[in-house]
Amino acid sequence: MKNLRYILAVAMLPLILCGCNQEDDIMEIFANGQTWHWSSSYTTSDWEDDNKGTSSLTQSEIRQINENADVYIIQFSDDGTLEGKGSSFSFTGRWSANGKDQTISITLNPSSTPSGLDKTFHDEIQNAQFYRGNSRFIKLFNSERNHFIQFYPLGI
Repeated sequence: MKNLRYILAVAMLPLILCGCNQEDDIMEIFANGQTWHWSSSYTTSDWEDDNKGTSSLTQSEIRQINENADVYIIQFSDDGTLEGKGSSFSFTGRWSANGKDQTISITLNPSSTPSGLDKTFHDEIQNAQFYRGNSRFIKLFNSERNHFIQFYPLGI
């Protein structure tokens, strides 16, 4: 019995020391079948403490993106594809992410040329190069990590 406990303890040691795999986090965030809705966009001086960010949208723009849950959405698939829509255009595309350095690459193929708030939505997704998030939010950051677009899951 003592030997069995020792063997089980040794066998479980790698699981205890290693924790979760970053690849699992990518799947949880992006490829869980969740539809994500744009909540706002922000500027920040510290991407690791971005809760001190300042909204870069007007109150009117925030109301506009939140008045209809069927627009300003994006859905990532586990095969590296994505789809979404703004208020007057839709898009498909491809995505890939690296859990080790939190980089992301997104290429969008819009159905038409977006303008106004749709253009902001498109450009902020298209220009994302870093991400942070979990199953409750996604933040896509620009290359300088001083601006991000934030999403929350629909239905939660």
